[in-house]
Amino acid sequence: MSVSSYTPITHSLSPIQANKRVTALTVTCAIALLIVAFFSVRPTGASGPAMRDFEAFYAAGAAANAGADPYSRSIWRFERAIPGVDGSHDETLPFVGPPAVLPLWRVLALLPYGLAGRSWGAVLACAMLVMVFGTLTLARAPHEASIVLGATIFAASFGALISDVSLGQVALLSAAAIVATLLLLRSRAWPAAAITTVVGAFQPNMCLVLIARLGDMRASIAFAIGAVVFFGLMFAFGGIDATGRYLHLLAVHGAAERHTVIQITPASVALGWGASDAASTAVRLLSALAALGLGTVAMRRTREPIARVGFAACMLPFVVPFFHEHDFVLLVLPALYCALRARGSTLALAAVASVSCSIDWLGLAQRVGAQPQSLMLALAATLGIALLARLRRETSLALLVPAALIAVCLLARTHPVPIWPDALPLHWHGPPGASVSALWELEQRTAGLEAQDPVWSFLRLLPLFSDALLGFALYRTLMDVDVHEISERLEQVRVETV
Repeated sequence: MSVSSYTPITHSLSPIQANKRVTALTVTCAIALLIVAFFSVRPTGASGPAMRDFEAFYAAGAAANAGADPYSRSIWRFERAIPGVDGSHDETLPFVGPPAVLPLWRVLALLPYGLAGRSWGAVLACAMLVMVFGTLTLARAPHEASIVLGATIFAASFGALISDVSLGQVALLSAAAIVATLLLLRSRAWPAAAITTVVGAFQPNMCLVLIARLGDMRASIAFAIGAVVFFGLMFAFGGIDATGRYLHLLAVHGAAERHTVIQITPASVALGWGASDAASTAVRLLSALAALGLGTVAMRRTREPIARVGFAACMLPFVVPFFHEHDFVLLVLPALYCALRARGSTLALAAVASVSCSIDWLGLAQRVGAQPQSLMLALAATLGIALLARLRRETSLALLVPAALIAVCLLARTHPVPIWPDALPLHWHGPPGASVSALWELEQRTAGLEAQDPVWSFLRLLPLFSDALLGFALYRTLMDVDVHEISERLEQVRVETV
């Protein structure tokens, strides 16, 4: 009698099923990290009203509605009436937006502040959707759920975008309008592109990236029409000399913030390391020339609109003299593009640069209690990039960024950055005759934000380095794509010849 042995049957997963499981696990982990970041380890908010920068926009609209000058110290009369603002001392927040955007703030100022804030928040939510999904459309991303989820997770983890929403910054609306302009130009709807160009100019320093599209005749016509409309609004709501007065305001306000830690430019980093004003000016000029030269060379190698604007976005903080952390929101565009197009070592480089760009490095010292949240967001951003790149193993190198973040957090804890206006003394008041820009500089100095600290400069250097690294990764991505296309064409010719 023969004895037959029983061997259990094991059902091994196919590669497709295994990939689906890994994707589902990655999405689950990323969503869990975001939930922990925003609901579990979220630090207590700073004093004052929600969306702190929206306070100045709303007050400017209220001042204009009352016939007062929103660009003067009279704006404080309307800011101190906003719920949550401490009116016992001066904490005037200047308004430096162009007169062309005043109609928007005047309409919102007709509403109670709470309702106006929620309305503006809804506008920013729509802008975020346009920014992310418009970029996916421009990059011709595959219509796959994992790609959409990856872009959503990465955007939700991106520090500059989070800052734009939490502060109520107009930079996000401007960035979304720039993406919308590129979409409309691609569909040849240039009259509509003229309108979105006007909205993009609400944050003038960011709208400069559209110069990269001037080689296109339709784009040039759209920008010309947009410029006419924009300057018409400037004249209508600022007077005949509105443009000159606004440029003067930008120069004065830029000088007022020249030494403050919230400026993230090569010149401000040099000042933080003890450089003289003359040396910092030289640094600004040299960095601008280098960025313009390298950016021009890179843009000459491609005619793809999203790549050209991506290069311009990476050049921006090295060229303009006035740049804040929330202005880095435009880097979402080249980051998503590289994650979708890059391969091999270039993808590894792009993943590291994109995750690094997503971190608010200075915020590690501004809000020490938010460091665990920053770590969770960096990990989520890494997973988002991995999903965008279809879980290619090269993206795992980006895990080095959260690891480095831990070391930087320990350094930042020993050099905390004061927070305006919390660091102002009780019952502090500025000189009665000072202009609003002079008062703002005095507020920054009194709060301790003009101190020269090498660690603060190091923290501001990190986003600039990350920005430059992303620009190089974008260049490498385009060169790799060109080589791949040439190889495919040569192979096709060889096959046809045979």
